[in-house]
Amino acid sequence: MAFSAEIKELVRSRTDIVGLIAEQLTLVPRGPNFAALCPFHDDHNPSMMVYPDRQSFRCWSCTDVGGDAFSWVMRRENVTFPEALKILADRAHIELPKSDFKESDDARQKNDLYEVLKWAQLEMHNFFLKSPDAEAARQYVKQRGYTDETIEKFQIGYHPNEWEWFLKRAHRHFDAATLAQARLVKERDGSAGYYDYFVDRVVFPIHDERSRTVAFGGRIIPGRAAADAPKYFNSPESVVFQKSRILFGLPQARETIGKEKTVVVVEGYADCVACHQYGVKNTVATLGTALTEIQCTRLKAFAPKIVLVYDSDNAGQDAAARAVGMLIGQSVDLRVMNVPSGKDPDEFLKANGPDQFRELVANAPEAWEFRLNWEIKKRGAEALSSREQILTEMLNLVAKVPKLEGSPREALILGRLASRFRLSEGEVRSQLGRARQTSTIAPMSRPTPPIQQTVAAKPQRKIDFYRRPLNKDDKLDSEIIEMLFTQPHLAEPMRMEIGPDDFTNPDLRELLLVILDVCELGEEPTFERVMLQIENPELKTLAVWVSDQARLKGLESKLHEIINGVPSLFLQNIDRVKWRREERTHREALAHDALRVDGPTNDPLAVLKKISEFNQKRAGNRKL
Repeated sequence: MAFSAEIKELVRSRTDIVGLIAEQLTLVPRGPNFAALCPFHDDHNPSMMVYPDRQSFRCWSCTDVGGDAFSWVMRRENVTFPEALKILADRAHIELPKSDFKESDDARQKNDLYEVLKWAQLEMHNFFLKSPDAEAARQYVKQRGYTDETIEKFQIGYHPNEWEWFLKRAHRHFDAATLAQARLVKERDGSAGYYDYFVDRVVFPIHDERSRTVAFGGRIIPGRAAADAPKYFNSPESVVFQKSRILFGLPQARETIGKEKTVVVVEGYADCVACHQYGVKNTVATLGTALTEIQCTRLKAFAPKIVLVYDSDNAGQDAAARAVGMLIGQSVDLRVMNVPSGKDPDEFLKANGPDQFRELVANAPEAWEFRLNWEIKKRGAEALSSREQILTEMLNLVAKVPKLEGSPREALILGRLASRFRLSEGEVRSQLGRARQTSTIAPMSRPTPPIQQTVAAKPQRKIDFYRRPLNKDDKLDSEIIEMLFTQPHLAEPMRMEIGPDDFTNPDLRELLLVILDVCELGEEPTFERVMLQIENPELKTLAVWVSDQARLKGLESKLHEIINGVPSLFLQNIDRVKWRREERTHREALAHDALRVDGPTNDPLAVLKKISEFNQKRAGNRKL
């Protein structure tokens, strides 16, 4: 779908890429630029750079990650360019002309669900605040100590004790099928119609990283539900909600996490809200599951240290041990904190205050040490058989994580185990090898796929330019575009001398065609304007790569010698391209001549002689 340059430029101008990426990653200043852990590979040290002056980003470890704000959204959200444009336009409060925009069926479905879920959040929140029928809910929340600020911050709501409340209030806005897709209602078994979820529950909205409502958690009001009713109930999974990927409270905690470089992970939204209430605002919560690898990967983009908080009872200890086993391969400072005396975080904070809680967070033991001590506590460490079982269990954990093999983290773990069990590191490593050979358990590092993937852009030609060694022709083509990005006015003198057919590299030829398209519009092909013209994310990445080469070479300072208004270095490159064109044309003519049935050049030796003479002449011209 074609969008006008004016619309794309308006959206681009209203989008600061630093602020956009900072919504999802922690950025560290590096001179005039910013660095971050790349979310597209297992990054140990910040290798992704964000450039405010060019409004672009690039990972220096990945071969194909880079681009502008549109590229970022396309990669992070797995959407097409039109959908990325729509997302950024909404973020900038720009209304796109309806005639210019048509969403995919998948994107339209998701947007419909976000709309109905936001509506449900407002309905329940307003009902909680204003309705006399919500008095019991307000009293319960008051007893928990939540302030008005906390209630507003988390948009706490209440669903009244009516089984068709959503259906009645939505009849002018949304149909029952949409409510069911959003998991607000469920189809009745064995009879027609639907009934509401969350009936007579205090409701906590659940948001994704972009603060969109994707689900709800409901808490029964004590004394008002059947004895067998679950205390907590989360929305069933949907197209927009997978509990293994979402963390409750992340939008509210993101800013503090970035400041404190630590994220605290609790087991439920009630504990998360309590932590925020007491000023521990770098807290998020899982949703009925242990912290998953996907969630851990997202969190380490915000902070280098993750502290898992579990109750000190047996159930809490077992849950913590399982979590450590799943996350052992993650390159992050992972800690496990036990809340003393069998209390949950909410109870501990009420009894002891936030300072003691923060002290426990700061002194939480490393996850690996926690798991080892847990195994020792469970099995005992006096008998040789027990010690052997503990060592075997710890090595089995390592064996289940393929990406640990041969890594520095593995070496550190084996060194600690060898020291702890008074064995040589060689013996421990040999036992690990045997554990890898006999392990039949599926690796833990495989992420759980979402219920439904977003439909991505149509397949486009794979660009392999920066995935292979460059030859001299590649380098020449690249340097011409590097110079154009450095001094865009050079496009006009270039167009007078050479064209796309003179480029031997197909990827750079495609990029040059975009540059010429911008020129045809009567504009200078600046880096920013060229990026705006490109919709293919791979081509955007190539443009960023080429622009970076210009900076690394310091081309701006090398283009100082001017001849007739054009840098001499640029003229030399144009001449090299023309010589290359002349050579190719001459070779083709000679080859054609050699294939003639008759004629003076039918002799192959004569053809080779002519080619040799031509190459000598060409070499002589280059020396001039």
